[in-house]
Amino acid sequence: MSSSGSYREWIKSLIDSGYPNLKFLDDKIMQQPGRQDATCTILSFSRDGRLQGGGSASETDFDKAAVGKSRRLFILEGLSKEFIEKLGSALDIEPEFFAAHLRATTWEHHDDRSDAVTLPSIRKQTKSWTVQYLECIRLNGIYRLGRTRLIPCKHELRRLTIRNPHKDQTAHYSVGLVNRFVSFWEKTSSEGNFDAVALVDIPLPANLRFEYDDVQPLEMATTTWSPYGGGFVDFANLDMRRAFAQHCPKNSELRNGSVKDSLLWRLRHPELFGCSGDQIPPVQLILQRIALSNWTLTIAFLRRDFNSIKLSDLTSEVIPTVQVKRILADLTAYRGLLNRCWLLLRKNLGQLNIPAEDNGSGALTADNASSSAELLRLDWEFVRCELRHWIKETDRLVELRLANLSILDSKRARDDSERASRDSKRSEQISYSSAQINKLGQILLLIYTPAAFAYGVLSMGGDFLPGNEKFWVFFAIAIPLGVLTNMLFVIWMRFTPAKRGGTINVSQLSWSGEKVA
Repeated sequence: MSSSGSYREWIKSLIDSGYPNLKFLDDKIMQQPGRQDATCTILSFSRDGRLQGGGSASETDFDKAAVGKSRRLFILEGLSKEFIEKLGSALDIEPEFFAAHLRATTWEHHDDRSDAVTLPSIRKQTKSWTVQYLECIRLNGIYRLGRTRLIPCKHELRRLTIRNPHKDQTAHYSVGLVNRFVSFWEKTSSEGNFDAVALVDIPLPANLRFEYDDVQPLEMATTTWSPYGGGFVDFANLDMRRAFAQHCPKNSELRNGSVKDSLLWRLRHPELFGCSGDQIPPVQLILQRIALSNWTLTIAFLRRDFNSIKLSDLTSEVIPTVQVKRILADLTAYRGLLNRCWLLLRKNLGQLNIPAEDNGSGALTADNASSSAELLRLDWEFVRCELRHWIKETDRLVELRLANLSILDSKRARDDSERASRDSKRSEQISYSSAQINKLGQILLLIYTPAAFAYGVLSMGGDFLPGNEKFWVFFAIAIPLGVLTNMLFVIWMRFTPAKRGGTINVSQLSWSGEKVA
């Protein structure tokens, strides 16, 4: 490739030969020459690995004659057609290196074919890797949980997964997890010189704009942000913490979300992050530990996020169905986030040639690791084990709660059945007693009452006896009284069973005491 234009032609020829991985790169970057927000910084190193100087890359730095003559690192912040062509042509970089870094959201935004992974046997002769991680940021506001995308998304599409574990704290805020990429490529010479390229993301703006893509029309929001945990850093050696605190700037220089600024500062103090017997360049070491630091913070946040979900509400008798559905939806979204983290981490391990499963040896520990390369591998394995353990623990806790819910529902159903049986027997007893009372009432009202009145009239004697002058009083009082008594009895018998049925018909009530629709 003798010119910058030939690199573009090489990409097109590979696409025509059947490389779909590069189609995404060609569409989003190589056919968009107006992209001007990417920056390229070049750093030079001495023979002992110390940083000598740095500045913006010039045209002479991309001359093929300068390749392999010194030890230098190109830091490309963002992607643009200009710098991809210059770096790719000068250093003869495989286009897949830039394409892998561009695919920031994996299968969520584009054709599945463009996310095809490269086999280890094919990748053996290259010295490059692409690592993904999630950066936790604090959103100064309360936003509903969901999957969003940053605006403007430009060419590097970035997901922002919003969680809101503010239920157990006084300061209400939401937490966003931004998908981040960092890539490294290196070519060495026989004299010990090297030319390396580090691809890092553009830092987030002070005012963050994002939109929910699960509703139509798209729901947009704007907010300020700050680092979650105050700019958490955990990869300085323990015995160098005093030196780290002495050299670390006290302002927000390292807390603005810029990977390039963090890398530049740490390259000036590599002794804080390395160890004796190093077989890995400081650039690779620090870039991977930046990613590892974010992974450890992400796992810590995932624990807190899960613990903020009130699983006890699933088995509470006073929680409405709407709230139970909300909790189940929260659990589903959380489990999807765990699955995504596991997928990203497995891809990282594949890029770094680290087995994704335990090999059973268990020989490598922090005590017997002799170099930063071994410690770095140990750290990646630790993050993998922690994430896998938390996934299993989350599933165990959810399954336990759901099992308790199933047992509780079975017990409620059994209690409802027993209660209905008791109520049915009680209803039968009341019905039988009512029938006996009705019979007795009929006897008393139809026979005894008129007879009692007749006896009362006849017992008066004299003119009230049969055949005498006032005997008609018997008919004038006894007959209307009997008719009135029977009418009142019929009315009483018609309304009394309905009232009794309303008091004992409890089989229509649910276990919570509410009417079932």
